[in-house]
Amino acid sequence: MSIIKNPLLLYFLLFASFAFSQGRVSPQLADQAFQFDAGKTLFSISVKDTSVFQKKYADKISLAGNQRGNNYFQIRLQKHSALDDLKNDPNVIFIDHHRKPEEEGFLEFVNWGFNRITRAHNLFPDLKGASQNVSVKEQGFDPLDINLANRSFTTPVTPPSTSQHATNMTTLIAGGGNSSSQALGVAPQAHFTSSDFNNLLPDPISIFNSSAIRIQNHSYGVDIENYYGNEAFAYDDQVYNNPTLLHVFSVGNKGKSKPSSGTYLNLTFANLTGNFKQSKNVLVVNAVDTTLYVNAFNSRGPAFDGRLKPELTAFGQGGTSEAAALVSGISALLQEKHMTLHQKPSNVSMIKAILIATADDLGPAGIDYIYGYGSVNAFKAISQLDLNQTTTLTLSENELISFPITVPALVSEIKIAVSWTDPPAAINASTTLINDIDCWLEDGTSIIQPWVLNPYPHVDSIEALPKRKPDHLNNTEYITLDNPAPGTYQLHLKSGDLLGVSQNVSVAWWMNPEIPFSWDFPIGNDIVEGGEKNLLVWEAMPGKTGDLYQQLNNGNWELIESGLNLSHYVYWHCPDVLAKAKLKMNIEGQDFITDEFIISPSLEMNAAFICADTIGLTWNSIANATGYEVYTMGEQYLKKVASVNDTLIVLRKTSDQFFSVAPVFTAASGKKSETINYTQQGTFCYINLFTAERNGTSQIKVQLHLSSWYLVKQISIYKTTHEGSGIFKIISPGKSLQLEFNDPDLKAGLMSYQAEIVLQNGIKIVSDIIGIPIEEKGKVILYPNPISSSHDLTIVSEGGGVKFRILDLYGRVLMEKELNLVLDAIDVIQLPAGMYVYHLLSNESITDTGRFIKY
Repeated sequence: MSIIKNPLLLYFLLFASFAFSQGRVSPQLADQAFQFDAGKTLFSISVKDTSVFQKKYADKISLAGNQRGNNYFQIRLQKHSALDDLKNDPNVIFIDHHRKPEEEGFLEFVNWGFNRITRAHNLFPDLKGASQNVSVKEQGFDPLDINLANRSFTTPVTPPSTSQHATNMTTLIAGGGNSSSQALGVAPQAHFTSSDFNNLLPDPISIFNSSAIRIQNHSYGVDIENYYGNEAFAYDDQVYNNPTLLHVFSVGNKGKSKPSSGTYLNLTFANLTGNFKQSKNVLVVNAVDTTLYVNAFNSRGPAFDGRLKPELTAFGQGGTSEAAALVSGISALLQEKHMTLHQKPSNVSMIKAILIATADDLGPAGIDYIYGYGSVNAFKAISQLDLNQTTTLTLSENELISFPITVPALVSEIKIAVSWTDPPAAINASTTLINDIDCWLEDGTSIIQPWVLNPYPHVDSIEALPKRKPDHLNNTEYITLDNPAPGTYQLHLKSGDLLGVSQNVSVAWWMNPEIPFSWDFPIGNDIVEGGEKNLLVWEAMPGKTGDLYQQLNNGNWELIESGLNLSHYVYWHCPDVLAKAKLKMNIEGQDFITDEFIISPSLEMNAAFICADTIGLTWNSIANATGYEVYTMGEQYLKKVASVNDTLIVLRKTSDQFFSVAPVFTAASGKKSETINYTQQGTFCYINLFTAERNGTSQIKVQLHLSSWYLVKQISIYKTTHEGSGIFKIISPGKSLQLEFNDPDLKAGLMSYQAEIVLQNGIKIVSDIIGIPIEEKGKVILYPNPISSSHDLTIVSEGGGVKFRILDLYGRVLMEKELNLVLDAIDVIQLPAGMYVYHLLSNESITDTGRFIKY
């Protein structure tokens, strides 16, 4: 038979056979009630002949940005009638309304243990994503965020605006952990850029190729869209022609919403947020929260044609955005590992096969439309490459290929994932699988088929457990076998009619060892936060229970909880101590003990003082700490600048503004404090606040707030009156940093106060002088005098109900106010400019009189 080698011609043949039977417009545009703003509303469109299209509609459309592919791009319609013209134009393949993307979720906190990211970091310490470039498509990240310092780059599609969400997603993928341990990314040495998600079509492939970008994260969505539109086709097309480029999408946060069109109309399923997530050659990710279950507000599959979506699940307390970012970061580590082993990037289909074969089952038994193939296990996925349990096969048309898989003794389960990058289907096709590859496992006597879900549009069918049968919907097939007998198995792959000369297929398999229990978190080198709940993560054989113990500093074992169901993880309230620790799970008399790890309570750093040439940094003391390590920002990451035994360090003032501290315990470093910018602490040179103010009629309240007692020898507060100056208080170093004193010895006239701090080296630090006017008995003090209309006339008196009158020079009373407070005021804006007389009266007797000027 003849082979058609031109990909575009192949696609156009597909369009001819499928697209027009499905219609040229999306469900939204097919609605007669659809309205749009001419010249403003954005559309995506795909056509057969671009030049013919542009010539025909030159006066009716405008292109929005660069063309995104050979035959699809974004436009604005200058005339309303143009939409009807496009609907009836045989050159048009499909037209859709461009929806505004929305970020999906927010960052609350991360958990590195659940997806075994911590274990991967500990057991593969050299694997940090240094060779990987990742793109984050939404808005831009904060260029001043210290977790992302000096590892970013720009491209022609870098957006002009930034958002906290984009910063959070980038941090989850590649954060340097500089602001806190929660800001450490999965691939902390990766480089990254951003791409504007206001264009829902893929970025030009030249952007990815010129910057060696192999992974792009998409933590956003639009409305529920149950069809294979321009974006879905475009992403499948891009990956098919560039098979080392991985796109990772969040599944969406519309789990309570129902599709308004399509096969799954009005069901609380198939609510993926965007037709781009209907692509076959991308990864779509759901999220579990602290309950370790998928939240009811998260979207779920199936895809519009019954395919399994989402493929994977990861931790995401704030929504599915976080989960997608974690999977992007894990994929970056996988790519780095593959390049280290094979000196070339992995195909996307192999990354997918590895992640799926090593995923841990969650939710209902087996695959399902909520959790997909399971929860990503970073440690197993990376180990898979080391174990060399992968292969790539090339099938010609109608070819059968078999290869052996050897299963050793004591294997509890084997998981096999077969994945391929499939050619894009026709836009708006009813089903999308083009090259149907069948696989099955044979043990010599029986055939083990892949797991397949029931896509029938009824809740009972969608929620039904999977069955073993041939899969003719998905371009990933998945086989598992519990307790396989040791021996050699044959995996068979069979192709049918192919679009193209051949089809590359990636195969990955994972064998779970038959052991009762193993620890995943905590393990050696882990730092567990003291005084907090920490999720304990393990792998256990089904049906097991165990007793959990803890040991601190090689002391006695303490029982934490007995009879734990090991099918579920537990939260451990960690002791608030600095210690070396171990955990033990006892199962039927057999102990499973972790390696030694560190428990480290939280430290809080503060600026003690900020003077002209020096700064002082202080932090809380932690029992058992043998010292502390102080860090500041280097070019990209925190670097140690000092080791001290005290809880305060004095440093020469430099350009460094960011600092953190960690305790040291038996030669090991504990958990770093959150990093502070000392210039934003509201701290000054020892004196944070010095005030003196009237406190009632008979005393002055003096307040002094210090930032530190460090090196302070003595503090003196000086008082000055008309009788002279003297020491009001002498204060020796103490514990309190907030000092307050009352002075009942009032002298008429202006009283003033000033604080002086004398350090042990003789340096003196003085406060501003605070002046307080004090009235004579039965008299008042007025200010300002002269006074303008823009000020109130302030009156200092003994208060208590005395009266204050304002008279003109002829003795006529113009204003009167009862003074109940020592410090009061009167509004004189209505008085014309001139000189006025005032009287102070007590029991209707004049006790004071004088004049003031209004100008």
